[in-house]
Amino acid sequence: PVAARWYWMLFIAPLYVGPSWIRSMKYIGVISFFAELSILTGIGLSVVIGMIQLSRGVVPGLAGNVNIGPPWRTLPLMFGMAAFAFEGAGVVIPTECSMKRPDKFNKVLVSVLIAATAMYIAFGVLMYFAFGPQTGFATGQITANLEQFATHMVDKTFWHFIQVVVRMSLVFGIGLSVSVQLIVVLDIFEKELFKPGRLSQENMFWKQNVIRGLVTTIGLIFAASGISFGHMVSLTGAFSGTLMQFLFPAACYLKCFKDTISFWERIGMWVIVVAGAIFGILATYVTLLEMF
Repeated sequence: PVAARWYWMLFIAPLYVGPSWIRSMKYIGVISFFAELSILTGIGLSVVIGMIQLSRGVVPGLAGNVNIGPPWRTLPLMFGMAAFAFEGAGVVIPTECSMKRPDKFNKVLVSVLIAATAMYIAFGVLMYFAFGPQTGFATGQITANLEQFATHMVDKTFWHFIQVVVRMSLVFGIGLSVSVQLIVVLDIFEKELFKPGRLSQENMFWKQNVIRGLVTTIGLIFAASGISFGHMVSLTGAFSGTLMQFLFPAACYLKCFKDTISFWERIGMWVIVVAGAIFGILATYVTLLEMF
């Protein structure tokens, strides 16, 4: 129900607004650790459920009922999803600057990206083979299948409890990771707002907290508006993810090193810019079509 959705948003609002007030990457790193731990708990339990469904076929007619190869019509949606999944580009430089051994950063970054990619692929493939076409934009999220799974188990009460734990783990993890996602955006936004001649710098700390709370609240309002989670993720990735990960980095590289880069580096950067723009526009267009 719509009313229940808004009640839940009010209930979890402090969990999302609170971490957005933290400025230091040192403390954000600690919070991010617990966020990842919470998310891994939800993913781990989902994997267990997926393996049970795949091996036993608890929900009839789903396991193994898959189509190899996605419909071309929804391929741009996948691009938006993928761009969103790696939308940590904005915290790369702050993370490197806050490291005790910045010289180790490249090795850490590559290792994390490889591990994250492997987990994304393995989790998506497992859950799709377990729940088939039910895992898609009709529900918007894999967790929507867990309740259906619980109703077909003998011990319904236990498995209903498990699916609630999965959902709460993901909500808790996402809430704690808000500070990581917003740190760069809020830093730039606040520097522009508090320039001389604009907002007064008197009581700036509390004014910044109000601004951070408002930005986070706007995100919660969008989440409670009834837009499919899958469509929201795809739209965010297609628009901001494409800008942050393809267009801006390549364009800045071309601008900053225009006199030193080789011909083939220049070609490569332009390929990234053009391809990112094309796929971003296409993914945004297709997502909006699916939404309306």
